[in-house]
Formats: sequence, structure tokens, C-alpha cells
Amino acid sequence: MKLSLLFPETRDVGRARDLAVQTDEQGFFGFWLGSSFGIDPFIALALAGDATSRVQLGTAVVPTWPRHPVVMAQQAATASAACGGRFRLGVGASHEPVMGMYGIEFDRPIGHLREYLDIVRELLTTSTVKHKGERYRVKAFLDLADAPPPPVLLGVLREQSARLAGGHADGALSWLCPANYLHETIVPNIAKGAAAADRDRPPLIAELPCALTTDRTAVLAMAVRDLAVYPHMPFYRAIWEEAGVAVPDQGWSSDMADASVIYGDEDGLAAKIRSFFDAGADEVVLSPFGVGDDPARSQADCVRVLADLARE
Repeated sequence: MKLSLLFPETRDVGRARDLAVQTDEQGFFGFWLGSSFGIDPFIALALAGDATSRVQLGTAVVPTWPRHPVVMAQQAATASAACGGRFRLGVGASHEPVMGMYGIEFDRPIGHLREYLDIVRELLTTSTVKHKGERYRVKAFLDLADAPPPPVLLGVLREQSARLAGGHADGALSWLCPANYLHETIVPNIAKGAAAADRDRPPLIAELPCALTTDRTAVLAMAVRDLAVYPHMPFYRAIWEEAGVAVPDQGWSSDMADASVIYGDEDGLAAKIRSFFDAGADEVVLSPFGVGDDPARSQADCVRVLADLARE
């Protein structure tokens, strides 16, 4: 069972490295960092690569629009060299409101991503690329030693991005997608994209928040506090609605948390994790959050329980 951790660490490079070391020592398959408006995940993971020996290190996910694909490939290749070939590049188009913060037009993201993936993967696998498309005109090369080409994974939430991952990426990353939505929508569309490209279906990595508690009210409070932005993003609202979960105007509901947060006691966590593998995930990535009166201790206890499950 491939069980990994994702930490929302965005402020402290040393803390990110320490979390990677801890994840490595505890026996998890992978360690992931998101990309926000704090530390650069490429630099943080490159530093973590020298301090770890076994764990896979990845970004989940880096927005594509602000970084030219040649720059993205160069950064990924450098991180791969620093991590001894244990680096995984997760990219995605992000969301229109987020790109608005950059002043970047969020225009036809699927066409943008198709060209972007082709350029980045070609550069990473062959060190050269000649691409003449609607969005990009690129003639470039990379000259790096000891840089194993990392897999390029695409963040997927809807049918089109899932099909694109199936045909043009080395894997798919989902965040907050309920198990029934993965099974009924994401997995079949990845398979369709792979079949159209005459290739095997690439792996699906399901990423979800996690809490060690049976207190439904505490889970909702955590979601409202720590995950407040997601119900206001159109793509996320769409996945909940398609999964049969009503989304209130004000944000999170307990039904949404039930669908998209893995929580429970040790046995409950194990059962819910298994449900995502049964839905078609090849790897489950959990982002541990603290709940209750002592969130730090609650988070640490959650990681300890997950480490026991990862070693089974």
C-alpha cells in the first residue's frame, strides 16, 4: 500500500526539510509539498533530498501559468538531481481566482496544459524540444548532468483534465475528490485518455486531508478553519455537486467534510483509506490536520497512526 504525506508547510524551509526527514524515517512512500505564496517547493525539496535516503519527494501542485515550461523543466531536473532521482513533479492550471492574483488570464486551460505537458516532458526525457503550437513557440535544450527525468503528474479535478492526464502525463493527482467521484468520473476518464493515446493508464494519486478523531463537529471546525477557500472555487464546487454532496453558499458543511476528509479512530482511518484504493487510487496521500483543544498534539498522533498503517 503506497501511503504518503502532504504537509501545508509554506513558511519555513528548515521545517519542510525536517518533515521530509521524519516522513522518510517513519516509512511512508512519499512526501509532498504544495505551492502557495511562501517557500518555493523546488528549493525546499532539493534541500530535503540531501537529508533523506528513500522517500519520494514531490510537488502537489505547482501552477503552470506563472512559469514558462522550459523554466519548469529546468527546475524539475535540478530538483531531481538534488534528490537522487526521487523527485516527482506535480503541476496544474490552478484556478481563475488565483491566477487573477498574478494578473494572468485563465484562458482555455486544457489547451494550455496539453502544450505545457508536452514541452516539459519532452525536455525532461530527451533534453531538447522543438514545439510550435497555439500557445508556445519553443526551441530549447537542457544541459544537466546526473538529472534522472522525473515523472510529470497533472492535477485533475474534472473530466477533461483527467483525460488529458491519461494521454499526456505520467500520472494524475486529485485533491479533495470523494471516493465515489474518483471511481465514477476520474478513473474512467484517465483510462479514456490513455486508450486514445494508445498507452497504459498512468497512476492516480488521491490526496485528502486527514484527522484522527471521531468527532464530526471537530472535523467540520477544522475544515472551516484550515480549508476555507475550497468551497469558493468553481472546480471544487463542481466535484462535490457531481458526487451528490450539496454545497451551501457559506462554505463547508459536515456532508462535504464526510466526503473529502479522511477521519476516524485508527480502524476508521484504515477503512477510509482502503476505500480510496478500492475506488481506483494507486497511491493515497494524506495531509494531517490537528483538531480539538490541542491541534499540535492531535496532528502528531494522527501522523503516528498513519505511520503504523504505512508500515503494514
